[in-house]
Formats: sequence, structure tokens, C-alpha cells
Amino acid sequence: NINFATIKLAPHLKDQLPAWLHMGVPPRTYNNICDACLQNNHKVKSIKDLKTISNRLTNTTDHHKQSNCACKHCKHDRNIGCSNLNKCATIASKIITSLKPKFNPTVISPKDNLMLTHHRKEKNKRAHRQRTGDIIFNPMLTKNTTLGDCFRTF
Repeated sequence: NINFATIKLAPHLKDQLPAWLHMGVPPRTYNNICDACLQNNHKVKSIKDLKTISNRLTNTTDHHKQSNCACKHCKHDRNIGCSNLNKCATIASKIITSLKPKFNPTVISPKDNLMLTHHRKEKNKRAHRQRTGDIIFNPMLTKNTTLGDCFRTF
């Protein structure tokens, strides 16, 4: 049995989560024609990819919300087979906003202030390296290492 067992995720880990069949979206979020375009034409695989697509609507000065927009991103997307970047970007944005706050990269988690001091971390490293002494439990709730550390096998 494998479980994704983390209370809080660091922003860079939220970006690495898969965009499709995500555990943090409500039922019936997918199954849209634009989902197929995002997967097949835009090659979206992660939440970071969805963010990149959705940010194109707000971060470009030469983009126009028309299907025949001549900005460089729209031209590129038409060349790869996308018929309407605006629609794909809107769907990407909707998927991101539908994520539960724990997984949503736009939601900033409140600080838990549960962490070891620098001195205690150093003491733990010494105890671990020398294999002597006590190692103090680190109560920090936010996972900040790798996605692999977020899974538990039992």
C-alpha cells in the first residue's frame, strides 16, 4: 500500500505534481476537448506546464484574446495544432483553480513555525554522521525535499 502522506507541500513540489488524474481535483474536472489539446498538442504533463499555459494570457503585452491572435505564443501553438490558445489557457487556469488548497500552487500556505533551530539541525547532523547521541525529531509540516519523500509505504 502506497499513500501520498504530506500535510503541506513546498511550492516547487506543487509544480511537479501531475496535471492529469490529479488527486486534488474534484470529480468531472477533466474530459474536455481542450484537455486533449493540452495533453497532445501542448504536451502538458505537470502543474508547472498548466501554469505556463495559463500565464500566457496575463503575462504577454502583445496577446489579444482572439483565436487569430498574432503573438509569438499563439503562432507557436497554432503550428503545433492548437486551434484556440485562449480556450486552452482558460481550461488550464480552471484546472489550477479547482485544485484543493493543499495542492494549488497559487495558494500560499501559512507558516507553521514548527522547525528546528540551526543549532539543533547541526546537532542532528553530527549525531547522524557519528552514529552516537540523540536525534531530535523535526516537527516541520512542510515537505521541502522531493516528491518521493511525500509517499509512504506500509
